[in-house]
Amino acid sequence: MTWFKRNIWEIVFVTGLFIVGLCIRLQGISTNHSFWADESAVSSFSRDVVLGKTPFLSKIEIVGYQRLQVVTTAIAFRILGFSEWSARLPSVLWGTFGIIFVYLLTRKLSNKWGGVLSATIFTLFQLNLAYSTQAKPYAAIETIFLITLYLSTFLQNDIRKISLHIGIILLSCIAALYNLIGSICFIPYLCITIPLLFKNPKQLGKYLIALVPIFLVLFWWQRIYLFLPIIINPNHNWTTFLRDLFWRQYGLFTLPAFVGFFTIEDRRLKLGVGATLLALLYSWNFIQYSHNIRYLMPLFGLIIVFFGVFWAKVGESLFKNSLFVCLAVFMLVYAGGYKVVRKPAAYYTPNADFSSDVQNADYKTFFQKTYQLFPNFDKLPVFVGPFDTLSWYTDKNPAAIFTIDAKEPRFLDFVKSWQYRTLKDFKIEKAKYHKGLVIVNDWQSLMPEDIKEFVKKNMKLELRVEAMEISTNDKWPLELYSWGFDIK
Repeated sequence: MTWFKRNIWEIVFVTGLFIVGLCIRLQGISTNHSFWADESAVSSFSRDVVLGKTPFLSKIEIVGYQRLQVVTTAIAFRILGFSEWSARLPSVLWGTFGIIFVYLLTRKLSNKWGGVLSATIFTLFQLNLAYSTQAKPYAAIETIFLITLYLSTFLQNDIRKISLHIGIILLSCIAALYNLIGSICFIPYLCITIPLLFKNPKQLGKYLIALVPIFLVLFWWQRIYLFLPIIINPNHNWTTFLRDLFWRQYGLFTLPAFVGFFTIEDRRLKLGVGATLLALLYSWNFIQYSHNIRYLMPLFGLIIVFFGVFWAKVGESLFKNSLFVCLAVFMLVYAGGYKVVRKPAAYYTPNADFSSDVQNADYKTFFQKTYQLFPNFDKLPVFVGPFDTLSWYTDKNPAAIFTIDAKEPRFLDFVKSWQYRTLKDFKIEKAKYHKGLVIVNDWQSLMPEDIKEFVKKNMKLELRVEAMEISTNDKWPLELYSWGFDIK
């Protein structure tokens, strides 16, 4: 009770900020706007599990890189019913809980005013809002990473407290099962724990015996071994995008955060954070097949923390109190609206930094209008590029899939459809049907360009949907083409 009274104003502030953050994020999913492809894939798998259409284990094997996302979404569907809102709610909650741990971690590394600054910016950070309102695992991973890092700061003084180890390991496993990126949660923990245990070899031996089975299970189940050749011999390089992101886009935050990082007094914690940053940046820059910003979400949580740490330390140095400096910095950031959202919105675009990070086309409206044009759509042969949204918004499988990823024809058992790459194969498949439909994503997408050109020249355009009504400036046009319907 004494602790509660002593910290009452901090508790009130963080609680109020939590409520504000929750309301802002809930507003961002309030319209049930359309899923994009990746959201549709996992959500359709989760729906099939809940409806009993497919065994649970078979679906989480298909979407192996984010197994726990299937589980979380299935639970949300079971409780709340099937909708885009239900699928996105877990991310809203994960993103909101991150506010608490940004405050706690920044406060521990600096002072309460640094915590106030970081938590407030985290609450309004546009990128956080974008990924806290999607049916994807990145808000969860960002928050879990902040929690495990905060818990790890207590190991220095209490290395033998079993509950700390169990909590950190359990949360790190959860993050890794959400997405392989979540395995970075283990890095600070190991960098802090193992050097401390070296002072007691017997304890170190027991510790390693307990940890090895956990790593072996993750290594096999998440198929980490498949990434080893890529790690040793990477074949990607996104350095240009990395420089653009952290220098031109986020320099206002990354430069103070970089200096704030070096003010950490705990050398083992500094080693753990530094090793995590290097691992994440290396994997994003050289291993990831794309430069999607979502894979760096844990890093942005750290940037906000150390941004607050830096300005708190500046305030202590200049005025012996960080209140004025942290308040002034927040007011300037908020007034400028740079990378923060100043009022709730129905949609927070994930494309504010990289224009094509998420292809947020309006599939929902597109399929609603498609059914109006073709009420028997589910019985018609349909050719597609990406098929994920078809599995959520319709009750059919594609007649054929055409994608640049298909080096040779192969049968995809989970959608009961063949996948092809060439225009020759497209013409062969088209000849099998007197009439049918083709869905074209009218941007540089998975369907080969020569196939799209053939479709546009030789088939009838039935429908075009430019963009979502809540995001009209972010255009991802969808087109529906037909053949054979005009033949008597």
